[in-house]
Amino acid sequence: MKIIIVEGITDVNLVRYIYTKMSEKNCFDDFEVKGRSNPKIITFENRRDSDLRIINLNGQDKLEKALIEILKPMERKIKSVGILIDADKNFEKSKKFVENAIKNSEISNNKILSFLTPNNEELGNLETLLLSSLDKENISQLKCFKTYKECLLKDIENIEQRAIDKHEVEAYIKFSEKPRNRNQAQFSFIDEKGDTGLWDLSKDEFKPIIAFVKLVFN
Repeated sequence: MKIIIVEGITDVNLVRYIYTKMSEKNCFDDFEVKGRSNPKIITFENRRDSDLRIINLNGQDKLEKALIEILKPMERKIKSVGILIDADKNFEKSKKFVENAIKNSEISNNKILSFLTPNNEELGNLETLLLSSLDKENISQLKCFKTYKECLLKDIENIEQRAIDKHEVEAYIKFSEKPRNRNQAQFSFIDEKGDTGLWDLSKDEFKPIIAFVKLVFN
């Protein structure tokens, strides 16, 4: 089996989106929910290739639990595991968190790869990656959001950058040229009408995470 473990549903859908670009035969809906493990750890299994799976932790704090309770019992069947979580505000702390979870799981290190979003080098998260791929100076809603963001940072104390980034992504999606009447990032890759065209995976910013997904799934 080849498994990618992620923090949340938006990460799941980005991995699924990258998967669709790996081959013309691949479909976003190839991955279906096949199992749950308390609390709220969800496994997506590929209906055409059951060896490919995505595990949604619904919070990185459940990483060690998933490794020990889900992956360890079937370690002999596993070919590769990719752990995809946010670097957040402290890259080294996040890296150490992953290393400790792997160590405590007692799963062979040579089967596991890890990637800290946005690019495995810098601080941030999935929203950081998505926003970095956009030409903000030429997107009307993001030019408007810039003024709003400056006001927030000026007038509200201790506001989290992650919260601002999340709302900036939502503003981009909600007021895109072809609005889908949604503002959540999890729906912004593929929806019932197909590829939304909101994210361009050919942009350099996506290359590191695409290479990571391909390395694990191939």
